[in-house]
Amino acid sequence: MECVFIRHGEASMRANSDRERCLTPGGLSQVKAAATWLSAHWQPQQILVSPYARAQQTAEAFAPHYPNTNSQNSEALTPDVSLERLEEAIAQTDAERLLLIGHNPLFSHALTWFCGDELREVMAPASMALIELPVVAAGVGRLRWLRHAPNYQTIASCQ
Repeated sequence: MECVFIRHGEASMRANSDRERCLTPGGLSQVKAAATWLSAHWQPQQILVSPYARAQQTAEAFAPHYPNTNSQNSEALTPDVSLERLEEAIAQTDAERLLLIGHNPLFSHALTWFCGDELREVMAPASMALIELPVVAAGVGRLRWLRHAPNYQTIASCQ
């Protein structure tokens, strides 16, 4: 299985709650660039999205690139969910190529969870990481690439 983790773009701090925070104009530009880059290099079979506003906006930027791909909201992608719950949500999908749209600290911790303690990478806004999982379990993944905005050309780390 391949999973691409997309962290939402830069978000505004102005909102009544964390759940309601929206992307800034710059954050929207970041995720549009991410969607364009990823759609030219990788196609998901399914998309899981955090229900938080900024993740929903990120998913909307990806939707035109993947019009025939099933997308569903998942509370397992919210910022402070446990890694065990994230792992369970991934395991419950039938997809061999899964796109996940969510947040930090969850996604930065997920890189270490799936790829082992020696991997300590941080996902900046609008970053994306491809992890290969032979089985959905902690410590068995392989980070194929981690790319950052704005150009997504630089591989930040690879195992």
